[in-house]
Amino acid sequence: MFNVRAALGSLIIASLPSGFAQESSTTIATPTEEAGATMLGGVAAVVNDEIISIADVGQRARMILLTIGAPVNQENLQQALPRALEELIDEILQLQKASEYDVVIDDREIDSSMERMAAQNGNSLQDFYSSLEASGINPETLKGQMRAEIAWQRIMNGLYGSRIRISPLQIDGMLDRLTDSIGEERYQLSEIFLYAPNNADKEQAIQAAGVIVQQLAQGARFQLAAQQYSNAATAAVGGDLGWVSLTEVDPEAQDIIRNTPAPALTQPIVVEDGIYIYAVRGVQAPSELQFSYSLKQLIGSDSTSASLSAVTLDNPGCDDLETVSSDNGLLLADLGTVSESDLADNVKFAVSSVGVGEPTSVIQTPAGPSVVFVCDKTQSGVELPSRSQLEDRLFNKQLSLLSERDLRDLKREATVIRR
Repeated sequence: MFNVRAALGSLIIASLPSGFAQESSTTIATPTEEAGATMLGGVAAVVNDEIISIADVGQRARMILLTIGAPVNQENLQQALPRALEELIDEILQLQKASEYDVVIDDREIDSSMERMAAQNGNSLQDFYSSLEASGINPETLKGQMRAEIAWQRIMNGLYGSRIRISPLQIDGMLDRLTDSIGEERYQLSEIFLYAPNNADKEQAIQAAGVIVQQLAQGARFQLAAQQYSNAATAAVGGDLGWVSLTEVDPEAQDIIRNTPAPALTQPIVVEDGIYIYAVRGVQAPSELQFSYSLKQLIGSDSTSASLSAVTLDNPGCDDLETVSSDNGLLLADLGTVSESDLADNVKFAVSSVGVGEPTSVIQTPAGPSVVFVCDKTQSGVELPSRSQLEDRLFNKQLSLLSERDLRDLKREATVIRR
C-alpha cells in the first residue's frame, strides 16, 4: 500500500507564512467541530483495536497542506484526507512494532525536538504551539508524527544497520557509471517517489501523484512535498538529487526528463516499483573530466639510462628523489602541478597509467630519457562523489527499501478497518 513519509525537522515552521491561520479557517471544520464529531462517535479507522478518529484525520490533513505550502481550502483538504488517514495508520503500526521491541521515545526527547524546531524560526516553544493551534492543529498531532518516525528509524537501524553490506564492487560499479557519463548532458533534479510494488498500489499511487502535481501547481513547495510524501532516501534532503546524468535514473524516466524544458515538473512517471515526479531544475552541457598531476622528473642521459631503470626498482617516494638524483648522477626537475592537456602524448599516457606515488617507465622527452613520478593527482570539471559518499548513498537506498517493505508487510498482516 502506498504510504506517506512523515516529515521532521523544521518543516512545519518553514511553511507557516504570516496570515495563514485566517486562510485555513475558511470553509474548514474547526477543532471544536472536529472534537464534536469525535464525541458523536466519529471513527475513521480501527488499527489492531486502536482507534483513529475523524478529528485525528482532519488535523493531519490540515497539517499536511500547511507543511507543503499548499492552499488550505475545502478541495485540497478533501484530497488530503485519504493520505492523512494512511499516514496515521502507518504511525500506529510503527508505534505498535516499537512496543514489541521495547523501543521507548522519551517525552523529553520529543520536547527537545519541538524546542529546536521553534528556535530555528526564532520563536519560543509556547509561540510555536500557539501558531499551530491558530491554524487548527493540535501540537500533539506533530508530536505523534515525530514519535513514530524516530521509533521506526531506530527499529530499522537496529534490524538492518549492521547487516547491510556495501561491497567495493558495488561502489566501483557506481563510480564507473558516473565516470562514463561525464561526457553526457547533466540534469539538476529533485524527485518525489511513491513506492508502489504491485498493480493495486500503483493505481492508488497514480491518483496520489496527480494530487501532488495539482498541489505543486497551486504553489506548494517541491522540497517540502518531497519531505512529506516521498518514499525515496532523498526525502530527508527535500528530494534533491543534485546534478546527475540520465544513466542514474530509471530508463522509463530518461526520455521524459530529456524532453522536459527546465525549470519544469515532469508528469508522473510509472516505473517498476512505483511512481516518480521530477523537478527538472537545470540542464548542463557535457563536460570533460580533466586531471592535473603534481609531477617530479628524473632526467638522465644515454649513459645513465640504466641508472634510471634501476631507480624504479627501489620504489623511492617523491620525498626521496633529491637524494636519489644526487646518488645516481641524475637531474631532478620539480614540474609542479600540470594539467594533462599540457603534457606531451607519450608523457600523458605514461602518467595516466600509474598511481599516485609511483614512477613511470623510462620515457623519451626533449630533455632526455626520463622517469616521471606522479606525486599527486586531482580532477577538474565534473565533481564526482567520493567512495564514502557513494557508500552512504547505496546504504541509505537499501535501508529505505527495507523500511518500506517492512511497513508494507506490517500493514498487510494488521487488522485495519476503514470506515
